[in-house]
Amino acid sequence: MIDAAALASVVGGYSPELFAQMKEAAARGLTVNSTWTGQHGSSPAGEAHYEGRAFDSIGTQDQMWGFYRHALTTKPHELIFHDKHMLNGKPVAPMGGHDTHVHYGW
Repeated sequence: MIDAAALASVVGGYSPELFAQMKEAAARGLTVNSTWTGQHGSSPAGEAHYEGRAFDSIGTQDQMWGFYRHALTTKPHELIFHDKHMLNGKPVAPMGGHDTHVHYGW
C-alpha cells in the first residue's frame, strides 16, 4: 500500500508542472478532456499530446479565457485558444481548431 504522502506525489506519468495545470484547469471548472487520446494530427501540438506533454480542457468561454490568462503566467511551451497561439512565450501564427478548448503544452 502507498502511504498518503507518496500517493500525493503521483502524477500519472505527466510532469509535475503539467499535472499542476490540469488540476488548476479543473479547479476553474474546466474538464480535461484530452491528454494522449483522441485525434490531434501530426503538428507539434498533436505530437505533444501523444508524448504526454499536453492536454486540452473544455468549459464555458469565460472559464477557458480565465484559464488561458492564468496559463500565460506559467510560461508553458505551447498555449493555444481561439486565434491566440503562444510558443515558448512568443506569439506565433494562429492554429485553427481551438475555439472550443484550450490546448496547454509543457
